[in-house]
Amino acid sequence: MEIFLNLWNNWSNLEKIYIFSLFFSILIVLPLLVKIVTKNNSLTIFTIATLFSSSLLTLLSIWFLNIAFSIPITYIFLLTPIVVLFVNILNIGTCVGHYNLNSKKKNFSAVELKKEYIRDSIQLSIFILLLFSSLSVFLNSTFLIFILLSGFISISIVWINYAILYKLVR
Repeated sequence: MEIFLNLWNNWSNLEKIYIFSLFFSILIVLPLLVKIVTKNNSLTIFTIATLFSSSLLTLLSIWFLNIAFSIPITYIFLLTPIVVLFVNILNIGTCVGHYNLNSKKKNFSAVELKKEYIRDSIQLSIFILLLFSSLSVFLNSTFLIFILLSGFISISIVWINYAILYKLVR
């Protein structure tokens, strides 16, 4: 908890307002947009669950990194939630986009949505793995840890999202 208090105390009031307004608007607006676009309660709950799981996993990972490995959490680690949120929005977007395009078809089912979502999850995981591994070749120390942490959390979130979709959407 001391990590977040140190970061919080070093921020200006303007930075605090911007960060909170950014995350608050995303956490409120995204589920509302999914509800409006899909008119499907299970996909709205899926969106809320994935946003919650990604934020929880990010916080726990940063906390674990600091406690277990005694790595100081610097300003660069503030980008980790933004990277993870971006990957999560991409992942949610593929699911909602496929549902929105095909939900009016006669033979559309949740099984088809799950099959397409696993294909998209595999492709996104491979892309993230290649991107972060190519970036990590040129870095050392704090930036390397940041890239590895962001990549690990991003890939984990993709598969946690798949597990959530598999359980919620029937």
